[in-house]
Amino acid sequence: MRKKTKKLNIFKILSILLVIIFLMFIPLIIQKSIKIQKIECKTQYGDCEGLGDRLQVIGNYKDVKNQIEQELNKNIQINNYLIQYKIPDILKIELNLKKPKYAIFDSQKYYLLDKNGLILSDTNETNLPTLVVKNYQNKIGSNISDKELFSLKIIEKTAWLYSVKVGFLENNELKITLKEGVLVHFPLEGDIDTLVGSLRLVFSRLNDGSQGIKMSDIDEIDLRFKSVILR
Repeated sequence: MRKKTKKLNIFKILSILLVIIFLMFIPLIIQKSIKIQKIECKTQYGDCEGLGDRLQVIGNYKDVKNQIEQELNKNIQINNYLIQYKIPDILKIELNLKKPKYAIFDSQKYYLLDKNGLILSDTNETNLPTLVVKNYQNKIGSNISDKELFSLKIIEKTAWLYSVKVGFLENNELKITLKEGVLVHFPLEGDIDTLVGSLRLVFSRLNDGSQGIKMSDIDEIDLRFKSVILR
């Protein structure tokens, strides 16, 4: 009687294991049986221009999804994505693209950067805060230097205050020319808020005329030293 009971228990365990294994393989079987005939791709800005052409893969769901994921994972412009299956044969892709925040200009083209200084792409024109650098060597997919990113953050703040969106990186300093024609010299390190705050204070005092010297008397404001230098 004990032997019979033991055999029954073994048979029951094996049956449960077979059912579990079968259930584990069901998703794979289903994914292999679904045929994808169309890819729909959207970003937060609209259609997937350019990138969408590289995602037009046809085949079974599993293989198509794997190929698309590989393509998306290596694309530096993509922040994150969502892939969904739509009955009967459509794969829907929603992309969240990194937003360019800054630009570097090298006399030929603009390199568009994200907030962390990663070069995402290049273009012929932009209205983003721009740092002009001669003989720029970095390529798409690389990160700019700390000094370049520091300079761009200063340009961003001065653009908000004085509507000047372009600065020049020359001789280990940042140069920005205000609309009044005054050239401002910035260092390439320090506290950004303090530097821009100093410029704002000097600008305000020169414009109120209470110091005996006016903005029209000044050609340059130098913020590279402990004391502001006016020329």
